[in-house]
Amino acid sequence: MCGRYSVTHTAAAIAERFEVETIAGFEPRYNAAPSQHLPVVRRADGAGRKVDCLRWGLIPFWAKEKKIGYRMINARSETAATKPSFRNAFKSRRCLVVADGFYEWVKRDGEKWPMRVTFGGGELGAFAGLWERWTDENGEETETYTILTADAAPTLQHLHDRMPVWAPEEYWDSWLFDDEHARENLATMVDAFPQDAVDYYGVSRELNRPQNDRPELIEPLEG
Repeated sequence: MCGRYSVTHTAAAIAERFEVETIAGFEPRYNAAPSQHLPVVRRADGAGRKVDCLRWGLIPFWAKEKKIGYRMINARSETAATKPSFRNAFKSRRCLVVADGFYEWVKRDGEKWPMRVTFGGGELGAFAGLWERWTDENGEETETYTILTADAAPTLQHLHDRMPVWAPEEYWDSWLFDDEHARENLATMVDAFPQDAVDYYGVSRELNRPQNDRPELIEPLEG
């Protein structure tokens, strides 16, 4: 399960990291939540990559209502290629969900406290994802995405039994462009999780509310 994450880098930093044109109007998000529009890297028309802000929570093209997206913020990597909600996107609409950390909650003194998980000291990277285009009854299009998850690495299993699939840079293009070997590439990314580069720490319970979104939310708690 990944229900909250962060993108604390600027639009310019994202453009440089992924070698794409910058995103107009994007501001860093310290508490990214479902239904928000957040940066996703996709293959561009023709060749190369592009980045756009899509709505988090995939709406299958066949869905009758937009609200189904709230149940589709994650997709299990083990079944995404065959499950009706995701299999069409898996074939040719794979993406990289721009991120520099995610959150899980642990119980402490009877209350839930958020923990921030980062890779490589909080470096800017991406989760493996899928995107879809949905058209409502009025002909209005909405582009949405989901984050792929896998069994949590041993170092994180005490936080949650699932975690986002972290996409190492060397697999970015194969995940985006290689339709024929998508399943194999996904399995390779899951196995390549950088356990020696992961870190986690407690953060403010103010993060529990999606309305709260400011730099102080990612600062480690004292004690």
